[in-house]
Amino acid sequence: MATQTRNGKGRFIRAADSRKRDHRAAELRTQGWSLQRIADELGFASRGHAHNAVMRAYADIPSEASEHAKQLDLERIDRLIEKAWEIMLRDHLTVSQGRVVGKQTGWQRDDDGAILRDGEGNPVPQYEDVLDDGPALAAIREIRSLLDRRAKIMGYDAPARSRIEVITEDVLDAALADLEAQVAANDAAAQRAAGEAAPVPRA
Repeated sequence: MATQTRNGKGRFIRAADSRKRDHRAAELRTQGWSLQRIADELGFASRGHAHNAVMRAYADIPSEASEHAKQLDLERIDRLIEKAWEIMLRDHLTVSQGRVVGKQTGWQRDDDGAILRDGEGNPVPQYEDVLDDGPALAAIREIRSLLDRRAKIMGYDAPARSRIEVITEDVLDAALADLEAQVAANDAAAQRAAGEAAPVPRA
């Protein structure tokens, strides 16, 4: 089994082939390829792995080129958000078996307010189209995903990652010990309060 070497900071060093594939992924990304297409083309396990490869390549290449590639991604994301926003605001009709679904809201009336009737004397129903919220909800989910991707590219979530990195096992043990001490103190105070409130037996 192949082994990976680590640098002085304990991090794995990427092999030349892996680095080359990362840079190829970044190149395809700048050409407008989707992450899924890149994953399929270069053999990544998922879109997420392809995205990580692109981010690694961005970190390797010179700053000017990296910023240009990021800017291209941000512009595409902005266009996608704009399109998804249009879909979210648009009314979508419910369609079943190729027909628009409607619900009866009353009867059709003439200018004088009298109910209109068909040739057989039956009142003519009035229908209202039933709207479908599914496309709007799907657009909302897509917008949230695009905003999350945008935040990662721009580094908005970097402080959160830094915070997670400093929560070591020692820090967690100390926090648990403090919590247990607070619980014990609260229990003791409750027991003292209950003792003071208990009635004193008469002699």
